[in-house]
Amino acid sequence: MWLFNIGFVAILLIIFLVKYSDFEPRKSILYFLICLPFFMALILHLGFDSEFVLLNGLAFTLYNSFAYRFATRLISERKAKEQAAHLLRELKATQSLLNDTATRDERIRIARDLHDTLGHHLTGLSIHLEVASHCVSNQVPKHIAKAQQITRLLLSDVRDSVSSMRENQTIDLYTSLKSLCSDVAGLNVVLDYDPAIRISDALLAQTLFHSVQEAITNSIKHSDANELNVSLQLENQTVQLRIKDNGNKNAELNLGNGLLGMQERLALVKGAIEFKHSDTGFVINATLPHKLNPHTLA
Repeated sequence: MWLFNIGFVAILLIIFLVKYSDFEPRKSILYFLICLPFFMALILHLGFDSEFVLLNGLAFTLYNSFAYRFATRLISERKAKEQAAHLLRELKATQSLLNDTATRDERIRIARDLHDTLGHHLTGLSIHLEVASHCVSNQVPKHIAKAQQITRLLLSDVRDSVSSMRENQTIDLYTSLKSLCSDVAGLNVVLDYDPAIRISDALLAQTLFHSVQEAITNSIKHSDANELNVSLQLENQTVQLRIKDNGNKNAELNLGNGLLGMQERLALVKGAIEFKHSDTGFVINATLPHKLNPHTLA
């Protein structure tokens, strides 16, 4: 602008100002850039007394102000869309987890009803037939023995069905986590899930899910990371959760409400968690039991 005192350079400054706003610089720098045409016009007016130079400088300053307001509005709308997409992805993942948990609970309820109703009735029938077998008759013992055999088969089938339904109550945690980690705006989330992990307890599944959810939110809000690695591995009947990003390598460790909430969730399932900054970024290490024992939970 000093060497080439023409409007084209001022127009280039407007374009530069709009693009520079994407990097969220300090307000003082932005205000200086907005008022730069007027400062230059004031210098030229005092030094050379150029005609209309102050009017042009004021006009380009107003253009800069308008462009800055327009750019900040676009940035705000873009962030709002990214936040909405993030919340929608979390909602879909949570819904998937809740649906799977609800299905599991319903199957357990059906298994319990089968055992408590049909199983008990068949047991009663077997007892009555056992009593009838002691009655005096030539043909009765033969038919009663057959009925007892059928009853035992029915009881065996019911027990097998109930056992099979209870054994297949694993929660599809991987699908929920995969949905949660997909298409995160501004953050590449890599999920490494050990297929040997089979979670059947709803509380444990929710604890793992919310821990990963909070880690993603924490990286988006408080870190300049662009990559997040999430690893769940089964080791010695424990689930090892390791989450690492590549942002804020030299930042001071401060536990906010989200990380404190993560600690509290793991405490409920007798798990342990550790937060630390490394040379490569922020790291979360957690250890959780693979299966929960209801008698050990306080």
